[in-house]
Amino acid sequence: MKNRRNNNRLSVWAIILTAAFLGSCTEWTLPPELVGEWESGEKQITVRTKVEKEWVFTSDTAIIYIKINSDKSVSGTIGAASFENGVIVKNRGNPETTGCAQVIKCGSIGKIFPDDPMPAKEVQLWLAPMEDNRIETELRYTEGMNQFPMAGFLLVKE
Repeated sequence: MKNRRNNNRLSVWAIILTAAFLGSCTEWTLPPELVGEWESGEKQITVRTKVEKEWVFTSDTAIIYIKINSDKSVSGTIGAASFENGVIVKNRGNPETTGCAQVIKCGSIGKIFPDDPMPAKEVQLWLAPMEDNRIETELRYTEGMNQFPMAGFLLVKE
């Protein structure tokens, strides 16, 4: 009797996990209002580097410009650094809870400003839900397990 109950529980969990997995595999459709060219005003960006055992923070101002295409590809510039092979994906969490609706994975970019101590860094743009052709955006250094916020921007559709 006990084995039968354990087998039933395992079957129920297997069904739940399978449904959750299949639900996460559905294709996400890019909202058409995100397609286009977006630009920020000039904002301060902070780059964090580790020197010996201490964190060093270097800041300067820059502008972000991105172009989101209907095929979910993204290109643009973050200050002096450019990227060509970015991709926009839906954030897996609930935007009302996380504040993040989509993520642009920019990949590796170069120096953002002349004094930027990092010649290459992986970054992402975390996009809040769009309001009136504006998107609150956070630039994040995301290499490895890092999730360092570098700057907050307001992107405006051109």
